[in-house]
Amino acid sequence: MKRIVMIPLDDRPCNYKYPLLLPKEDYEIILPGKDIMCFHKQEADFKNLSKFLLDNVKGADALVLSLDCLIFGGLVPSRLHHYSFSTLIKRLEIIKRIKEINKNIKIYGFELIMRCPSYSSDAEEPAYYKTCGKEIFRLGELTHLESLNKLTEAEIKEMKELKSFIKEEYINDYLERRNTNRSVLMETLKLVKDGYFDYFIVPQDDAAVYGYTAMDQIKVREYIKSNLLHTTVSMYPSADDVGLSLIGKAISDLNNYKPKVFVKYSSPKAPFCIPWFEDRMQDETIKYQILSIGGIRVYSVEEADIVLAINMTSKMLHRDDPEYVAVYDIERNLAEFINYIKYVKSLGKIVAIGDTAFCNGSDPEFVRLLAKNNLLLDVDIYAGWNTSSNTIGTTLAAATAYFFGKDEKSKVRFLIYRYYEDYGYMVYARKIISENVLPAYNLDPFNLEDKNEIISKCVKEEINKVIKKDLGELTKYVDDIKVKMPWNRMFECDLDIIFKK
Repeated sequence: MKRIVMIPLDDRPCNYKYPLLLPKEDYEIILPGKDIMCFHKQEADFKNLSKFLLDNVKGADALVLSLDCLIFGGLVPSRLHHYSFSTLIKRLEIIKRIKEINKNIKIYGFELIMRCPSYSSDAEEPAYYKTCGKEIFRLGELTHLESLNKLTEAEIKEMKELKSFIKEEYINDYLERRNTNRSVLMETLKLVKDGYFDYFIVPQDDAAVYGYTAMDQIKVREYIKSNLLHTTVSMYPSADDVGLSLIGKAISDLNNYKPKVFVKYSSPKAPFCIPWFEDRMQDETIKYQILSIGGIRVYSVEEADIVLAINMTSKMLHRDDPEYVAVYDIERNLAEFINYIKYVKSLGKIVAIGDTAFCNGSDPEFVRLLAKNNLLLDVDIYAGWNTSSNTIGTTLAAATAYFFGKDEKSKVRFLIYRYYEDYGYMVYARKIISENVLPAYNLDPFNLEDKNEIISKCVKEEINKVIKKDLGELTKYVDDIKVKMPWNRMFECDLDIIFKK
């Protein structure tokens, strides 16, 4: 059995639990204990993570490594820390020690470009971001435009007003951390250049065309270009799915085979859609994501191992948007898409569905169509959570694991898990509880205070209710579910499914 050691981004289910749920055979994923992992703003312990690595890499075949977790203590701590550049760089030395212990281990790493959200909230940012986050984001946009000599007179005036509004200590703290994090990333890329990593991803969390993140991206891209690292380093909008992608890459490499992926869209305009929180057309990101699981994109279904079926329109809209009918009902053909899925299944191909039509959850119309056409469990892989990239990265990683392992039992369980979470929780239970239960307790969706257990019970009831009503076929496989709200908030749920024997 192959052994893949992994340090995930943090302890949330998407990073810590999903790798263990992948439908795989002959591969063991070895994770550090949750007690030494990052929990929200509480950073992971570098000393304990280092010990975990040095204790486990000797007999391992591959290592999937979040540098944000190892070096900064986690995703959120990377946005809050006050470590010096020299302290952080010293921590990178462990990569060389790992190669000394096991010279044959394949190392797959990722390290994010620090995000700059366009809204004011301190849920995952420094405390001052609650009062001026939106303004910091806008200042970044204008600073970028200024560097390109594209500022209008009105924007020059706006920039001066923003600099007066944002306290100097706040912007100095923010920019100092950005500069430190970017400098650490550039040092990590030197290790990639020197051959310590077999593959590396630079994800962009909450990407935008202009701003501080985009300016950092330019500097990183110039390093990639000048050192011809194009086939070793990928940079694209993503975050919580990247660990999964690199597990897929490790499995592909260890099998010495590149899975062939054909992409089918539900709308001819979908490849050109720029999804929310991303900075480029969906099709360009998908190219990187196929590379990141060690695959190769093909352009005929006949030669494909995996058909990636993308449910997407020409642009993402809220359901109450005036353009909704034109975009979702006229520019997209779900009838043809469903029939094509049936056809591809008849050819014996693996069908992996990336449901990206909406952000933060499934497209309910599409999932109910899958149910009506007896496709819920006939397709091989499904995902429809959070951003477009999160969904597609998860879909491709699971499809890759299944392609090499053909673990039928795990495949069905993975499908059921995704429908319960992406449809049952993200589309319905989260909205119902947030709108109808939280106000009764005067709770914020990002802080459940001491009511986690009560809210978790309510979430469980709503998930079971909607699954029974809309996707009743799944209940034949499920005895019970357990629900907890990780990080004590409503953004995601920690779902355990107890399957019937």
